[in-house]
Amino acid sequence: MEKSCFTLDFYGKVLCSESFYKSLWYTVKLNSISAFLALILTILVLYLVFLSRRKGYFYGKFFQKIIEAPVFVPYLVGAYGVLLLLMKRGIINNLLYRFGLINTIDNFPILTNDSNGIGIILTYIWKALPFMTMMTLPIVFRVDKKWDSIGKLYGMSNFSFFKKIVFPLILPTLSVSFFIVLTYLFASFEAPYILGVTYPKVLAVSIFDLYAKSSLDKRGEIMVMNIMISIIGLIFGGITCIALKFFSKFEEREW
Repeated sequence: MEKSCFTLDFYGKVLCSESFYKSLWYTVKLNSISAFLALILTILVLYLVFLSRRKGYFYGKFFQKIIEAPVFVPYLVGAYGVLLLLMKRGIINNLLYRFGLINTIDNFPILTNDSNGIGIILTYIWKALPFMTMMTLPIVFRVDKKWDSIGKLYGMSNFSFFKKIVFPLILPTLSVSFFIVLTYLFASFEAPYILGVTYPKVLAVSIFDLYAKSSLDKRGEIMVMNIMISIIGLIFGGITCIALKFFSKFEEREW
C-alpha cells in the first residue's frame, strides 16, 4: 500500500512546466487588458454623467439603473450572449449581410473563439464596466452644487473641474473596484471556456481540462495550480486592502 506524505515534487513539476507559464501569461494578459479598458471606459462614462448632471440631459437614477443592469447577468449568460452576437454566423454578422454592409458572411472578422481572446475581453469589459461604474457613480451624484460656483470663481472648465475636483473624489473607490475586478477575472472560468480556444488557455480552463481529461496521477499538479491561483488572488486582495487603507486617510479631507 502506497504511503502518503508531504512532498514538493508537484510544485516542481508545475513551476518547471512551460505550458503553465504560457497559461499564466495568457491569463494575466487578458485580465489586464480587460480591466484597464474597463477602467478607462468607466472614467469616460463618469465624465459623461458629470456633464449630463450639469446640463440636465437625463434623469440620473434611471441612467444608474441602466448601468447596473448587466451586473445582475451571470457571466455564463453574458458569454453565451456575446457568442450569439459576435460569432462567425451570429446575429450581428447576419444583420450586416442582410443590409448589404458586407458582401459575404465570411467577410465578418473573427471575434469569438480566437487566440487573441477578443470575445473574452469584450465579455469581461461588458461585465466589469457596470460594476466599476456602479461603485463610483454615487460619488458623482453627491458632488454638491455649491462646488460649481467655486469652479466658476476660478474660471474652471467642465473638464478641469472634473479632473481637479471630481476625479480625486472617485479615485479611491475606483482603485479598489479595479483591483476587485482584476482579482475576480484571474479565476474566471465561464467566459474563457465558452469563448476561448483549445490553445492557449487561461489557467482556470487548463485546470478544468486537466481534471476532466487526465488520470488521478495529475491531481497533485491540479491542486498546486489551484493553490497558485489562490496565492495570486491573495496578492491582489492585499493590494486592494493597502489601496483602501491608503485612500481612506484622505476621506475626511475630501468631503
